[in-house]
Amino acid sequence: MGLFGRKANAPPFDEGAKPFVLWLAREEFGYKHATLSSAVDQDLTVTGDDGDDFVLQIVDRYGEWVREWPWERFICFNEGVSMLAPYAALWNFLRLPWSDTAFPQKPELERLELGHIAKVLERGEWIDP
Repeated sequence: MGLFGRKANAPPFDEGAKPFVLWLAREEFGYKHATLSSAVDQDLTVTGDDGDDFVLQIVDRYGEWVREWPWERFICFNEGVSMLAPYAALWNFLRLPWSDTAFPQKPELERLELGHIAKVLERGEWIDP
């Protein structure tokens, strides 16, 4: 959607999950170059409230069973910069011991691709990527 363009409607349900997942990433969240091989965290950087909104959009279309997926393995729902960020930066700069455990870090998340989300939606049950 451009500055003065209209928002595209979601594809019809009978077209399947792949067009919907691509529409969701491209039109609703603005990731114009999203493909089925794009990972939610690593490529699209869907985090925080955007992660919640992303999941809720899928839930609205496919039902509550989507909430039961292990989303926390793939999306970091924490948002914002910690108030301790300046101290953590100084701590890391000085290379003080235990820098990895002194301040909370963004967790290493598993890769969840849009194509896998579509595959799970079409199958009707969760399967690990």
